[in-house]
Amino acid sequence: MTNVFSSKMRLLFFFWFLLLLSLLTLGWFYYHNLKQDIIAEAEKSAIQSVNLVHWMLEKSDALQGPEQLQKDLQAMGAQMGIRITYVQDGGQVIADSDVPPAKISSLDNHAMRPEIIQARERQVGLSIRFSRTSAKELIYAAKTVSAQDRVPAGVVRVAIPWSNLRERFDRLNKTLLCAIFLTFAVIAAVSYVLIRQLDKPVQAMINATEAIGRGHYKQRIQFHPRQEFYLLGRSINTMAELIDKQIQTITAQKQQLEAIFNGMREGLMVLDSQGKIRSVNRAMTEIIPNVHNSIGRRPLEVTMSLELQKACDFASSNASGSDNYPYTLQIALQGGERVYDVSIVRLIDGQEGVGSIVVFHDISELKRLEKVRQDFVANVSHELRTPLTSIKGYTETLLAEQRPDPQTLASFLQVILRNTNHMVKMVDDLLQLARLEAQPGTTRAVAVNAAESLNAAWKACAPVAQAKGVELQHELPEKGLEVMADFDQLVQVFRNLLENAIKYSPPNDSIAVGYELEGNRVTFRVSDNGPGIPKQHQQRIFERFYRVEKIRSHHPGSTGLGLSICRHIILNSGGKIWVQSPSNSDGTGTTVFFTFFSPSR
Repeated sequence: MTNVFSSKMRLLFFFWFLLLLSLLTLGWFYYHNLKQDIIAEAEKSAIQSVNLVHWMLEKSDALQGPEQLQKDLQAMGAQMGIRITYVQDGGQVIADSDVPPAKISSLDNHAMRPEIIQARERQVGLSIRFSRTSAKELIYAAKTVSAQDRVPAGVVRVAIPWSNLRERFDRLNKTLLCAIFLTFAVIAAVSYVLIRQLDKPVQAMINATEAIGRGHYKQRIQFHPRQEFYLLGRSINTMAELIDKQIQTITAQKQQLEAIFNGMREGLMVLDSQGKIRSVNRAMTEIIPNVHNSIGRRPLEVTMSLELQKACDFASSNASGSDNYPYTLQIALQGGERVYDVSIVRLIDGQEGVGSIVVFHDISELKRLEKVRQDFVANVSHELRTPLTSIKGYTETLLAEQRPDPQTLASFLQVILRNTNHMVKMVDDLLQLARLEAQPGTTRAVAVNAAESLNAAWKACAPVAQAKGVELQHELPEKGLEVMADFDQLVQVFRNLLENAIKYSPPNDSIAVGYELEGNRVTFRVSDNGPGIPKQHQQRIFERFYRVEKIRSHHPGSTGLGLSICRHIILNSGGKIWVQSPSNSDGTGTTVFFTFFSPSR
């Protein structure tokens, strides 16, 4: 009951405050109306004065010229306590009660004075302005006068001082301000007493609500049951408890979702109901750099894929049905280097502003492996078909002959043997490549002399090189250049690279082998002056059976596995291999680089 009574008293006091404020407002309007009435009365007095002067001038028979007019105006001005001016047509002043006759000719032209203009337009003019002649603010009233004898037609004007009225206004203004200040002081004192009573509980609730708004959901208000606003404070405490529980639940769910969201290897893009990007996960930033700066844009602006944009529009539209069955497609990004399998799922609940979820699964490696597998099958089939066809043809020919010529028989058998050896070498290379791939990093590396491995490899290639007139030039020292490798495998690396260099080098040319030692790593290079390798093929020459078209594909006797074997040997030893072409200034030549670790010193 006490709380209710206090509330009523406060409401009553505030009502009085509003009522008093309304009375002050009415008093202020009264002041302005009174001021307007006083001004209107002063203007009326000025008009009466100018009418009186005009009547006296019209009835006067003694006006013999401007001199007499000046005397009459001075007499009337002194008698009425006002300034009287006569302005002839054209604006020239010919008489003024407050200006000596000698100075009248120096007065400004009055044709453009507001009251003069109004008098000529509607016989009587009126204005309130500052006079530079008398340095006072005056009320001017003017009226047209007809010509009389030697006095030309013009306008007679009277000027009444405004200062008296200004003083009245100032006194009235001060009185009103004092009344307002006194009223404000009384009301402020009353309000202060009320605020002192309500300040503590209200401030406590304000502090609590602000703390809750800043996220301090443990904040509570301590109120006594008899204290004012106790029920309101208890409601705020209950609200804070409920909010705290809800926030804890939402935070836990959000953390779980964010962990799942950012822990996914697939790129995830969430679209709102307008088809614009709402959020992305961490994996998506690796697929499309700076995608966080594209929040609020459409997928087309980020991926530049019209097909993806059409699929997103279709999946989020009503045409896709009410179910959430994923819509899938494949797109290429990053200039076609990466291929992604994209799944788009439409969310049924669109009230949350989420329209669909787009999942990007990187299948670039699968596509590459699929292409490698297809190429491998095609190349193996081609490589085996050629020697098998040759063997079959020659064998059928021999079987068809009852008594083949010994010379022909020997020639046919040589062809069969050569193709058989080629297939055996191919199978051996495939087996070796399979062993290298099945047991990566198991090479038993020891310190071997790279120069000895190079010499052993060159001896194996010497017959082919001598037949073509190709020489070897190398910078490797005979002793001292040791690397960590398997001797036989290092010989095979040098041999495969030298065989390729001999095949593609021009006749009577040379092959260069060099090295660079940087820290604990030795970089070897094998260079030839052949036609070179086009840029588009350089990334694939280390694949099995991959051959460059045209020039580099017309060399028989190769299995197409040499560079692939070299790559696996070097990778298993902890090194790397790459190619640079062209290596000469004339756009020809190829240089193959590969690295091995040197023994620790």
